[in-house]
Parts: sequence; structure tokens; C-alpha cells
Amino acid sequence: MTAQRTATIWRRTMLAVATIGQLGVAVSSAWAGGLGLYEIGSPDLGTASAGRAALAEDASTAFTNPAGMTRLQGSQIQVGLMPLIVTTEFDEGTGTTNSGGNGGNAGGFIPAAGLYGVYEPMPDLKIGAAINSYVGGSLNYDDNWAGRYYTTETELLTFNFNPVAAYRVLPWLSLGVGFSVQYAKLKQEAAVNNVLDSLPDGSLKYQDHNFGFGGNCGILFEIDPQTRLGFTYRSPVDQSFSDVPSFGQLGPGLHRILQTAGVLNHSLSLGMTIPQETMLSVYRDVTDDMALMANFGWQNWSQFGQYSVQLNTAPPRAAAANANLDDTFQGAIGMHYRLGEPTMLQLGFAYDSSALTEPHRGPSLPIDQQLRFGGGVTYNVTDTYTLGFAYEYASLGSAPINTTRSALSGTLQGDYSTNSLNVIQFTVNHRF
Repeated sequence: MTAQRTATIWRRTMLAVATIGQLGVAVSSAWAGGLGLYEIGSPDLGTASAGRAALAEDASTAFTNPAGMTRLQGSQIQVGLMPLIVTTEFDEGTGTTNSGGNGGNAGGFIPAAGLYGVYEPMPDLKIGAAINSYVGGSLNYDDNWAGRYYTTETELLTFNFNPVAAYRVLPWLSLGVGFSVQYAKLKQEAAVNNVLDSLPDGSLKYQDHNFGFGGNCGILFEIDPQTRLGFTYRSPVDQSFSDVPSFGQLGPGLHRILQTAGVLNHSLSLGMTIPQETMLSVYRDVTDDMALMANFGWQNWSQFGQYSVQLNTAPPRAAAANANLDDTFQGAIGMHYRLGEPTMLQLGFAYDSSALTEPHRGPSLPIDQQLRFGGGVTYNVTDTYTLGFAYEYASLGSAPINTTRSALSGTLQGDYSTNSLNVIQFTVNHRF
């Protein structure tokens, strides 16, 4: 084998290993704009998140806009339970070079929840906390599918703890600030092409977890008794992972190449950034029974797409990589309509632009423009308890793919005939 041939195979192998970082998250898999989740166990699921930063009506404002806590009377606690039902089915096109089929439904059932609390030490000062997940998800394809050399399983799970405080500076102006501790777990599995040895596929697995830290702030303007304007900012969170990639059933030729190159038995470090985001929301009571609301949001997914890869040999070998993600924009409109004193109906629609274009999209990140449709109802059972039910359907787009990573991975071409999210949510809010 010539030195040039060895170098070529080494480059291909490293590219396959480095793709672990591209999972950059997968999932919700992946949803909203890039991979962010609007589905966080808050009652605004019924408006598809419309008005989120200006609603300030329950304890979930501790996360959606901490400044809004000053509008709440007394102390509150809220819990939201929301099963996520994900359907992600790939249809391979004629350009796909590997056999194996479409991969089945890579989605599935994902249990999720959110917990929020607000405490009032004095009328103009509020302290709160939120526990939820606003980024993450997972995809699990059939082991023998046509895209198995790209991924068979990809997962990014996060859990966020976010203490916050708010103060009413003026009768019409409130400010909020907080910090967050974010736990993240990253997992990637793929098949390895043993064509060099004419053997069945091998396997590759990478998995690690980490803690990252960030912050958030919010402003609420109460322009008049009927109108509110809210603005929020959430900082980036740096996450880093390190694991020794686990290879199984490698052919002797490929094993020798990886051994010589120092890939085997050395840890691979990946660094990525959960993106910063902003949201501007407006809320307006147009009659005694009806209110309208809207959002405009931005998420910095181009920053998330830039990550670092380091193979910890002696000396270490490091590289910067770019998954070519774009920043995303969100627009949402919604409505509340009160049916008598205890019952309120919700309705909303939201649009998110795509973080990826077809040449850069892969099966670990089958994300596209997204449309959300939400509806719900809240019912004041007593002066202290409010129950909520909401449903949301999200169309996640066809996410066409036409990518060739290397000769070992082949070409994967096609789109997702079914790519959707269904969310059913129950909330309970208790006022003290």
C-alpha cells in the first residue's frame, strides 16, 4: 500500500470519526429553528409559544421571561407533563449508493416535563427557578439502513436548572436576570464500512456527558393595562465531551490503519456551543374576553455549527469543523379567548426558518423549516389551582438530503416523507 493510499484512507477515517461532532444535536430531535425546543411544559404550548416573553401569567415566566414574575400575585409553582411523539421516516432516492432500506421510523415516544416556581419575599421582588430542557432529542435508525455509515443512533439530551430574580424598577418597567446550569449527554453510533477487507460492517460508538453554564435576562414593559412588551436574551452555553471511540468488528486492514494513525485507544474531544437566542413578544387585550399576541425570535445556530475536534494523541491533533448551519428566525401569532370567568381557550401558529440547506444536511440533523399549530384550554378550578390542557402539531419539513462524505460512507440522497412532532400537554399551576 503506497503512502498516498494510506494517507487517503486516514483522511477518510478521520472524517468519519469527526462526524460525531456534527450530531451537534440531533434532534428534537431537533426542533425549532435548529434543534431548540419551544415545548418546555409551559401553558403557552396552546399558542405555539406566541406571546411567550410578554404573557407573564403563571410560574413558567420564570424561564420564558423572568421579568414577568413581578406581575404574579404571591408565590406559585407549576408542573407541566408533555409526551412528545416524533415521526421521522426517510425515503431514499435514486442517488443513494448503499443498499439497506429507509431506516424505519427514527423517532418515537419521548417523555418530557417542566417544573417552575416563583417566590415573593416582597411585592416588587420575586425569586424563581425553572427545571426543563430547551435543546435536544434523539434519532434511532434501523441498524442496516442505507445511511448507516453516517449514523444509526444520534442523541443529545440536556437538562437545565435556571434560578432567576426579578424587580419592578418602575410601575411600568420590570427587569429579570438569572443563571443556568446545563447537563448535556451526547451519544453517536454508526456502522463502519469494512469494504477494504471485504467483510461485514463494523461499528463505532461515542458517548459522554458534561456540565455547562450560562445566563439569561429579560425586560417587561407594561405600556398600559391592556398592552405588554417583553424582550429576553439567553446566553450561549459551551459544552465539551471526551470519550475513547469504541470500534467493533473492524477488518484487519482498517484496524491496522486506525492503530497506526493513533485513533484506537485514544480519546476524542469535541467542543460545541449551545446557541444564544433572543425573543421579542407583544401582548394586547383587544376586548374583555379576547387577547392577541405575537413573537419575533432569533437563534444563533451558525455558532453551534462551528465546533472543535481533537484526537488526544502525543502530540494532540486538533481541527476546527463547520457543519454549515445558518441562524434561524421565528415568527408566531396567537389568541386567548375567555369563555366565562374560569375557562380560557388558546390558539396559535408559529414559523421557524431552516438552519440547514440540502448540500449540508445529513441524517443526524434532518432539520428544515417548521410550522407549528397549537391549541389549548386552561380552567381555574379554584382561586389557587389552574389546570391546563394543550395540543401542538409541528410539521418539521421534508429535509431533503444529498450528501457524500467519503467513498467509505457513500452517497445518501432522499427526503423525509413524514417528519413531524405531536405534543400532548397537561399543566397544573398552584398559587399560595
